[in-house]
Amino acid sequence: MKKLFLAALIMGAAAATAMDDSGWATQFESMSAFDSQYGNRSGYVKPIIDNLGNVLNSNWYASASVPQSFTFEAGLPISIIPIGDDDKSYDGKPTIFGDHGNPEAPSDTIYGIKTLNGLGVFTYPYLQMGASFYHFRAVLRMMYLPSISDLRKFSLFGIGFQYSFGHFFQYMLPKAAQPFDVSIVYGYNSSSIGYRPDEFDGKLGLDVSTHNFSFVFGYKPVNFFEVMMSLGYQSAEMLSYGELYQIDPYTNFRKNEIYPDITVKGNNGFRFGIAIALQINSFHPVIGYDYAGKSSFTTNVLYFKSQFGKDKTPDEIAKDKGYVRGGNVKTQSSETEAPVEQASTIEETPADEPVEAPEAPAAEENSAEASTEDTFNEE
Repeated sequence: MKKLFLAALIMGAAAATAMDDSGWATQFESMSAFDSQYGNRSGYVKPIIDNLGNVLNSNWYASASVPQSFTFEAGLPISIIPIGDDDKSYDGKPTIFGDHGNPEAPSDTIYGIKTLNGLGVFTYPYLQMGASFYHFRAVLRMMYLPSISDLRKFSLFGIGFQYSFGHFFQYMLPKAAQPFDVSIVYGYNSSSIGYRPDEFDGKLGLDVSTHNFSFVFGYKPVNFFEVMMSLGYQSAEMLSYGELYQIDPYTNFRKNEIYPDITVKGNNGFRFGIAIALQINSFHPVIGYDYAGKSSFTTNVLYFKSQFGKDKTPDEIAKDKGYVRGGNVKTQSSETEAPVEQASTIEETPADEPVEAPEAPAAEENSAEASTEDTFNEE
């Protein structure tokens, strides 16, 4: 009861000071959205996880094909998300990215924060590395930032996997369709963020987790150019914790206490993406567009990939497997054996004829000699 009474007093006092002298939300009002005791205002901070989730669920693949030879890759992927009107309001009220109010017209509406309202795009880079072997690829991403202004901590760890299936069927396709490939991708991120305004003590902690499961389809008409499309599902969630408070300079007691405890979900659901990739020696830039509740652009231009070895072509795989497009091995063999049998038949026939041919003249000569002898004897 005492806690509820204090919360009511705070809410009453805050209602008269919901904005600063410029019409923006006070630090207390904006941060209190993470504390459920001040009402259900998860929509006020939801754009944070909407944008952060879309950023972290991007850039998990650089190609639909994963080679059999060992491959190493590394880069600094960046996803850029425009901050639009849907980020600045919810249910007709401002979000933490929203506009300011009129300080000359007191209101209990909680407006946006000036620094966030001024952002045109939402993004941040991270280091990503990967390696593949026998058509299986593993990806590792990470980032750590020290205390910068109100941001007291930022760390990111992510791991992803990819497997391509093209080597199972490409050798059976017509020549024009052999550059087609398909793979399955999974990516997971865990990020920890610490935030504390200068006038507060304590810390607001945010734990963010994301999942991305997608199928990637790719077509590579030439070795250095690939067109890709992805279809899948993504999820993102933000859990808040910690405590924030101010010290009253006159009584030396805590005031404006905030105990973050809400969990907010991001754009969970269908995800679609298109991208193009180039391979210029070891330079492997990727540029694409994603949609998962809102649009984002992937600019994975600082990316490098090197392959150590050379994979067999679909034609070489077909030859090793004894596969012939449009026919089979047995049909070819039987057609080859038929002329051999005919040739042997032709060669056997003339071999018997010379044996019987001289017999007839020999008989005629004997009879002729006998007739001559009989005529001589009669004479």
